[in-house]
Amino acid sequence: MDASTEQGEQRMLFSAPNEARVIPFDQLTSPAERESIRARASQIARQAPVRSAKAEVSPRRPRRSGEPRENQQQFHFEDAAHTPAPRSPIQCGAPVALPLLRFHAALVDGFMILLALVMFLLLFRFTVGSLPTGKVAYSAYLVCYAGLALAYKLLWCFANTDSFGMKAARLRLVDLDGNRPAQPRRFWRAMSSFLSLGAVGLGLIWAFADADHLAWHDQISSTFPTFTDE
Repeated sequence: MDASTEQGEQRMLFSAPNEARVIPFDQLTSPAERESIRARASQIARQAPVRSAKAEVSPRRPRRSGEPRENQQQFHFEDAAHTPAPRSPIQCGAPVALPLLRFHAALVDGFMILLALVMFLLLFRFTVGSLPTGKVAYSAYLVCYAGLALAYKLLWCFANTDSFGMKAARLRLVDLDGNRPAQPRRFWRAMSSFLSLGAVGLGLIWAFADADHLAWHDQISSTFPTFTDE
C-alpha cells in the first residue's frame, strides 16, 4: 500500500470533523420525562438566604485590674494603712530633745572638762617646772581627761541635778513618766553613756534611727532630756 492510499483512508476517517460531538439532551429522554424533571425541580424549596445583619452584643462593663472576679476566693489581709504603730515606751507627753540640742549640751560639758584638764596641767607645770612630751605623756593626758569626765558626771549625779551643759541648752532630764529621775537612774545614765560613746559612738548614733530618738543610755536608764518649762 502506497502513501497516497494511506492518506486517503485517513481522510475518510475524519471526513466530518465539524460535526457536533455532544449528545443532545432530547435524544436521551422523552418529552414526558423532561416535563417530569422540570416539575420536580420547581418543587424543590430554595435555601433561606444567610443573614448578614450585624449581631448586637450587650455592652459589658470593663473589669478593673484590681477588681476581683466573680466567685474568686480572696485572702483578707489587714490593711497596712490601719496597722497600729509600735507602742512608744514614753508614757508622758514630754518631747525628746533633738539630737542637735543634745550635742550642744555635750559640747558645753566637754568644754568644761577640757577647762578642768588645762587648769590641772597648769598647776602641774608650776609645781614641776615643765610638762613632759611624747607618746606616753599624751596617752597620760588622755587618761586624765577620761578620769575628769567620769568625775564630772558623778559630781552631777551626787548633786541629783542636771549638768551645766544641760542647763546651757535649756534642757532637763526626766524619766519615762515625765518626772524628775531619782539618783540611781542618774548613775545608770552616767555609766551607760560611756557604753554608748565607747561602742564607736554607735549608741549615740542610734538616736537618729530610733522612732523616739532615744540613745542607748536613754533606754538603759529609762530617762531622756526634754525642754525646760521656762
